[in-house]
Amino acid sequence: MAKLAPKRDLEILTSIPGIGKNTALRIISELGDIRRFNNPSQLNAFVGVDPQVYESGNLTAHLSISKRGTAIGRKVLYLAISQIQSAKKAGNPCHIADYYEKRKRSSETASHKKAAIASIHKLLRTIFALITNDQLYSYDIAKHNQRLLS
Repeated sequence: MAKLAPKRDLEILTSIPGIGKNTALRIISELGDIRRFNNPSQLNAFVGVDPQVYESGNLTAHLSISKRGTAIGRKVLYLAISQIQSAKKAGNPCHIADYYEKRKRSSETASHKKAAIASIHKLLRTIFALITNDQLYSYDIAKHNQRLLS
């Protein structure tokens, strides 16, 4: 059973538009078994894209990402976001690409990097949900679930 899990994980990851076999293998090698995390926030923290929080007295400030995880893992996910964007331009819709574009449009000052980090959060939540529920990606289901959460 343990040997079948990576093959199924590979199949699930490659069902996301823009993520090919090589990228999926790199994601699996960096993240390991995603089922060991209890929730997507733990996965975000493992990768190091969770925001740092500074607290002093009544002040609470959200700083940049924590970068606790490996830099290679963040680079692979950043690359995956670029590939998802390219796939959307080629006609393969993905709710993560829609979210990226929404974040870019929402603010005049929003940089590509901020939109990409927010999209990495969404990608990790999507990967966590797909693998823990053993489902292949479906744009219609993801879009419907995104509307429910908005």
